[in-house]
Amino acid sequence: MIGRRPFLAGLALAPGALMAAPLTAAIPESGRLAFRVLRNDSAIGTHTLAFTAEGEAVRVEIAIELAVRVLGIPVYRYSHRNTERWTGERLLLIDSSTDRNGRPYRVQARAAGDGIAVEGTEGGRYVAPGDAASTSYWHARFLRTQKIDTQGGRLLGTMIEDLGEEAISIGGSTAPARRFRVSGDLTLDIWYDRAGAWSGLSFAGEDGSTIRYVRT
Repeated sequence: MIGRRPFLAGLALAPGALMAAPLTAAIPESGRLAFRVLRNDSAIGTHTLAFTAEGEAVRVEIAIELAVRVLGIPVYRYSHRNTERWTGERLLLIDSSTDRNGRPYRVQARAAGDGIAVEGTEGGRYVAPGDAASTSYWHARFLRTQKIDTQGGRLLGTMIEDLGEEAISIGGSTAPARRFRVSGDLTLDIWYDRAGAWSGLSFAGEDGSTIRYVRT
């Protein structure tokens, strides 16, 4: 279990403070984040993140399992496994593998000097800025840096719009979270709670369906 530091208790969620908060503030007391994934309000799978302290660093194990069925027959499957390692504000490691409806993807990234050496199925080999985040989303640092796509390895550039605080479903009850709209190389809406933890996600699927994450 990884305890999180007190953060903005009882206050309205301030975007600047949220993005400047230490990464450990975004880790729940349980050391785990879990989401139900819905497609047009029908459940299609789960997305889980498990956090383990490793000295000064944090190890994050991410698992996504999705399946879309028509008349009970699977027509789309998505399986993703990713291990990340962070220390302080720095991404040290990505090691991911993905099966997207039968097509494999890989990403490997390692901190190297002032940058991050990346090799990915879609991004090839390059050196990302040392302050780059990943698309594992789990902390609000995702909002203020360039992002390494953990499926294919591309370096993504985005614009962020703060849409303000609203009430969303978290763990079976309603709680306040701040909503941000991401556009550019990545298009989605994402929510962070008052502790800075990832709390929701919504985006359009390739077929125009609405994909929504509900934190459990």
